[in-house]
Amino acid sequence: LNSELVIADEPTTSLDVIVEAQILDLLKQLKEDYELTLILITHNMGIVAQLADRVAVMYAAKLVEVAEARPLYEKPMHPYTQGLLRSIPNISLTEQVLATMPGSPPDLIQPPPGCRFHPRCPYVKDECKEIEPPMIGVERDHLVACHLY
Repeated sequence: LNSELVIADEPTTSLDVIVEAQILDLLKQLKEDYELTLILITHNMGIVAQLADRVAVMYAAKLVEVAEARPLYEKPMHPYTQGLLRSIPNISLTEQVLATMPGSPPDLIQPPPGCRFHPRCPYVKDECKEIEPPMIGVERDHLVACHLY
């Protein structure tokens, strides 16, 4: 292998769980054996938890949060990241209601002004509707684009 970078875009979509596990094991092994940088593009936060060292969360084509994987899962800062993580099923619970986010994703051709998540955000403020929040450091190596911080 003559590459230092591998980009895997939805590498396990539409695969059964056995093949998915094999692909994830292969990616993990390649990453370790060849000291590769792996850019993993996925909506599956379970896969992210298994493979990622650092996570960048996007909503409507905008970065909303960037952090090391463990702190992001333990203390998500952006309301979208919080909702995304609440929607992951917990296999240890026999009965559960999965969390959902109200509303629909925005039109990317004509996105809403300000924060693109504001129409769905439970903490929306007036400035969220008008001003796009800058990405700021809220903790060591933890960036978030949200007017709450």
